[in-house]
Amino acid sequence: MNTRGSPSGGWGGSLFPTVDRAVFASAFADRLRRSGVPVALTAVERCAAALDVVDAPTINDLYWLARVSFVSRHVDLVAFDEVFGAVFDLEVGRLPTARRGQHEAMPAGPDDRLVSVEPPTHRDPSTSGGVPWATLPSVSFRDDQQDAAGERRDDAVIRERQPSAVSAAMDRRFDLLDPAEMELVGRLLEATITSWPRRRSRRRRPSRTGGRVSLRRSLRRSLHTGGDVFRLIHTRPVPHPRRVVALLDVSGSMEAYTRAYLHLVRPLAITHRAEVFAFATELSRITPVVRMRSAADAIERMNEEVGDRFSGTRIDTCLRTLLHHRTWSTCVRGAVVVICSDGWDADDPARLERSMRRLALLAHHVVWVNPRADSDEFEPTTGGMSAALPHCDAFLAGATGRSMHAVISAITAA
Repeated sequence: MNTRGSPSGGWGGSLFPTVDRAVFASAFADRLRRSGVPVALTAVERCAAALDVVDAPTINDLYWLARVSFVSRHVDLVAFDEVFGAVFDLEVGRLPTARRGQHEAMPAGPDDRLVSVEPPTHRDPSTSGGVPWATLPSVSFRDDQQDAAGERRDDAVIRERQPSAVSAAMDRRFDLLDPAEMELVGRLLEATITSWPRRRSRRRRPSRTGGRVSLRRSLRRSLHTGGDVFRLIHTRPVPHPRRVVALLDVSGSMEAYTRAYLHLVRPLAITHRAEVFAFATELSRITPVVRMRSAADAIERMNEEVGDRFSGTRIDTCLRTLLHHRTWSTCVRGAVVVICSDGWDADDPARLERSMRRLALLAHHVVWVNPRADSDEFEPTTGGMSAALPHCDAFLAGATGRSMHAVISAITAA
């Protein structure tokens, strides 16, 4: 067990460097349990909390802190002393225990600090009874660090900490991810959406924290008191889930981002009954396809349902189809509309500007997600994007899994 550090450091400073106090407390409690001392989970929590407030504990401080936290029976003192001595390589006679009449503290000196206690080098870690320091950085030796006799040298190399596969995949662009990484990012996006936008309804319910006074409820309550109103009943509107409509661009320029955006709208359609449409040159409703439980089956089925996928883009034509459809137009009124597109459009920008103005008047919130907007040099200079941008409530980048968190926040907070 290696517990070197600066004598002046505390637990959060240089004492036990890189060792978590909770790991120490749980490992020491496990050692006590294997020695026959019953230790409850609350005792582990109490010990970790005490270590958090003690600054630069000595062996004497740590002994009494652990003993008060873990030992609740007099018969367990002998086993506790043996475990403590084995963990910190101390003889039982040097322990500051009060049951043998040794109330004096340990002599001050370089060995008084816990950080100065070193383990014996000849003891096997598996049988020494030490605490497993799980949070220390792993140490390895280089293969080429050997002397002339072929023996390994003493200088060790601490392995460099690398980011996890999840963190690396969340920071890479969607067009650079392989299928396995895309599936991983898709599952993370599906698990991120935990809330839903709300709207006020006309239905009201009683409230104890204020609100509008309900005369009808107050008068009805007064019938029990002879017509005298002793208590006013307050009511608040009942919030209802707001509609969400997602429009996914599946044209050729959006081929690398379509799969990621499908993972974004899947939980919206499955759990919260959102409406999902795909458009390229024509508008197609793919809500039943997206609600399939398997993401792979949903993507394969969508490729069969949408015949104009990975072709050209006619945003204005598709928007006018949505706004003038007999049934589809009803889902837009008062909804949060999410448009995932790069804005490259073959239609007239003036007509797209009129369609976006009508959409903004009908919808509650319009969120435009552009995968090319994450670049510092991006400017909405294309005709379609420049015409639609003034009518968007939020314009966000959606090229990486990390940037999609802002998109999810914009949807749920609308």
